Amino acid sequence: MIKVVLITGDSSLTGAPLHVLQLGKNFKSLGFKVLVITPPGKLAELCKKDGLVFTEIPMRGPLDWGAVRAIEKELRRFAPDIVHTHGMRAGWLGRLASRTLKCKKVYTEHLWTETFHLKNRAYEQFQLRGLKLMDRYTDATIAVSKTVNDYLVNKRGFNQDKIHIIPNGINSRFIETQAIQKPKGVPFLIGSVGSLNGVKNHQTAIRAVAKAIRENPDLNIHYQIVGEGPLRKLLEKLISKESMKDRVHLAGRVDDILDRLQHFHIFVSLSLSESFGLAVGEAMAVGLPVIVSDISALKNLVGATGVIVPVRDSNKVAREIIKLIRDKNLRAKLGRRAKKRIADNFSEKVMMDKIVALYKKLLR
Repeated sequence: MIKVVLITGDSSLTGAPLHVLQLGKNFKSLGFKVLVITPPGKLAELCKKDGLVFTEIPMRGPLDWGAVRAIEKELRRFAPDIVHTHGMRAGWLGRLASRTLKCKKVYTEHLWTETFHLKNRAYEQFQLRGLKLMDRYTDATIAVSKTVNDYLVNKRGFNQDKIHIIPNGINSRFIETQAIQKPKGVPFLIGSVGSLNGVKNHQTAIRAVAKAIRENPDLNIHYQIVGEGPLRKLLEKLISKESMKDRVHLAGRVDDILDRLQHFHIFVSLSLSESFGLAVGEAMAVGLPVIVSDISALKNLVGATGVIVPVRDSNKVAREIIKLIRDKNLRAKLGRRAKKRIADNFSEKVMMDKIVALYKKLLR
């Protein structure tokens, strides 16, 4: 029986914390002994709901020595075979806490790519130097995409031999679900999922949909953006400026993304930066045709199963939207190919098989 500690410095219901929850549940089903270390918050609530053993430790920053001591105390008590940290804060604290322990240390990089930047460039350089510094206490680093791998190796000087590309796994619920067959006469619904922030580039998508609607008055097109974030008011002003209040909707957070995806006809993601593209992968898994920006991670994820467009070209996006709306057979073909690509290459099972194989290799 392998004993694993999963550590995250974020307890929200976003990418890395949900990934930790996903790993914890899968390891438990495989018979591993698992401990999740997380700050207080939503993730801890879900761990309790799913019957995972967890410890709440506040983590106030990458140099929170009180958190380091608290984590080390838990690690010595649990005596893990593997300590697996996720994200910058947990990567610092967890690896410092485990540096003298006789266990294998694994770190997953969920964020950094060539196109990702922090507003504070000085703090960005501090984080990146810390990332390289902590590599000395790491037996293996998991990159969630080739894009992340290439950035770490080519731009940050990491040793390729220690990096393993293991893409995020799309939950089997999405792969097993089909998009709802829409009856004639319902509005044509375009959808996006993502935080309302600058990186997700919802502005370009809104302009593209507005252009498509104005130039095709015979089509009943609606656009729904699922997510919440700091740019809500700015996006509301843009929607008003484009005279699209009745056609473009900011849906906020929803409890069940899968249910919402089933009702979309087309999925759009024009992100300026992604390390993997989880929302796009989930849409593909349901069988939706996707239109995505031409950034590296999304091109690698989508392959030839979707439509790839220049990241800020709203005119091109509008043309591709209309092309898909008017060609039902093309939508169906792309949707089938997308679902198969996710099932074959990016499923939860594929991810878990690779991570377990890496653990066993390290322990040998």
